[in-house]
Amino acid sequence: MVRPVTTTARKMLQQVQKPLIPLCRTLLLSLLICNCFVTNSDLYAQKTTSAPDVSSVAAGSIGRIEAAVHPRSLTIEIDVSGPVVPEAVQLANPDRLVFDFPGFELPGASRRIPVNSGAVREVRVALFQAHPPITRIVVDSNKPLSFDLKPDGNKVLIEVAFPAANAVSTNAEHKEVPVEKGHASSIKPQDQPESALAAPTASHPSAYNLQDKAKALTIADLSPLEDRAQIGDPEAETILALAYHNALLLKRSDGEALRLLHKAADQGYMAAQESLGIFAETGIGMKERAPQEALEWYRKAVQQGSLDAATNIALMYADGVGIPKDPGQALSWFRRAAEGGDATAQYNLALIYGRGNGVPRDHTESVRWLSAAADQNLLPAILDLAAFYLRPPDGSAADVGRAIHYYEKAANLGSALAEAVLGNIFATGVQGRPDYEQAIKWYRRAADQGQPDAQFGLAVRYALGQGLPVDLQEALRLFTAAADQGHAGAEYNLATMYEEGNGTPADLSLAAHYYQPAADQGIPQAQFRLGMLLANNKESSRDRVSAYKWLMLASTKESSSALSNLSKSMDKQEIAEAERQVDTWRLAHPGRNHVELHLRPDL
Repeated sequence: MVRPVTTTARKMLQQVQKPLIPLCRTLLLSLLICNCFVTNSDLYAQKTTSAPDVSSVAAGSIGRIEAAVHPRSLTIEIDVSGPVVPEAVQLANPDRLVFDFPGFELPGASRRIPVNSGAVREVRVALFQAHPPITRIVVDSNKPLSFDLKPDGNKVLIEVAFPAANAVSTNAEHKEVPVEKGHASSIKPQDQPESALAAPTASHPSAYNLQDKAKALTIADLSPLEDRAQIGDPEAETILALAYHNALLLKRSDGEALRLLHKAADQGYMAAQESLGIFAETGIGMKERAPQEALEWYRKAVQQGSLDAATNIALMYADGVGIPKDPGQALSWFRRAAEGGDATAQYNLALIYGRGNGVPRDHTESVRWLSAAADQNLLPAILDLAAFYLRPPDGSAADVGRAIHYYEKAANLGSALAEAVLGNIFATGVQGRPDYEQAIKWYRRAADQGQPDAQFGLAVRYALGQGLPVDLQEALRLFTAAADQGHAGAEYNLATMYEEGNGTPADLSLAAHYYQPAADQGIPQAQFRLGMLLANNKESSRDRVSAYKWLMLASTKESSSALSNLSKSMDKQEIAEAERQVDTWRLAHPGRNHVELHLRPDL
């Protein structure tokens, strides 16, 4: 795969805390865990008005999807059942990348991967069209993005480059890297002198610093740069190598990039050693990845004080990909880089102490490292720190004022999620009493960026007339925007509006369309209402079976009575098929039965 040099394996430990107010994310793939009052589950963006449970013939299916955030890029890896070349398009207002997989269905529920790093807000996956099937992957951003698409047999790799001004050290919402207990925190990195580690300087720039210089090259810069590289200037050799790798003003050549990097690294140039470590770890210009070679180059860079290399070593030991997993070594390298000032390592240490993995749980120490990373404007650390003060996991009293301070800091760094959380804080009166003026301000800022929780919150204010005149049409528009991104509350409320003709002409087809994804997310109210809609179609055996399925899954007092009445009009084969579908759904949606949801009481 074509990757920028900065696509290091810098991954983050799984977050433990997320804002515990009426706003949340669900567990998705293995990227994020949060505890929430309200479940806002996976996206559903199906644009068909066909009846629920309609089957289709597909050429293939989408399997596992993982998103890995790196300092300067986002890598999305998609497993597919057969070769496919996605149709890609870049759209604006809002900025987003759209990748369509024609002929490929999406088994199970739609998916949503929060990112909130660089310019990328999240990755959404949904069945865009049922007949013929089209699965759509959307990368939502706040700026135009460039990307590199590489179909590779039963995988499709998408590399999204962050704009330079939005590049980040890492992202919190990444694959879990467990640190096992029983490894003392005092273990030292193997075979390494205790040289001091420090942030890059003008005289000792990092690979990432030189990557930015390579991207800023102009035609006029090339000749002088080549002249300097020709006489053996290691900085010029490294910049030129990165320009070759990224095809910046030059024809892409990873072979030439490696040759130049080796020349610079042989002179002991730290940025070249870091780059070679990244190339080896990710397999750039090689037949396959070379993790042992990557470790060697990272260690050489560490001997010269490289924080980035130390953190990457920690992550390699934590992942255990290509090398034996060693949580003790990972912890020690994280500590060493954190003490040198690396925000990524500081954040990892905070998570380790907060979870008590390999060390005694110590919330004071966790907050200390969160604060250190937050002081460097590492957005995930700021969000976790805000969540800690809003709902301390150690049982201490909440410090709402400090939580608001950190959420506002995150919002000022461009976090739409933080803006939505602030809207919820002020709308629900967590700070003492509701302040709808403040709530609407923050909701609107986030909603203007397409943040679904904020769109839902603002819709509720319009529907209830809280701080705004009642405007059901605007509420309908905002519910629709949030529902099309998979917000369960919005899907349910929108469905009830269409079913009851509240603020819009009644449309039972649209009601079923929006009840379907909410029901599929385990919302009992949606399952019951969808079941009742389908049960009213007395002529359709398929609808009777689906109605029985949803009413059985709802498991409410009302659904039990309706189920009893419905069964009288069904034969044994239909009931057996419905029960089979119930079992299949439960296996495909573990933990999604009876999801509690705060909904508008009057819709």
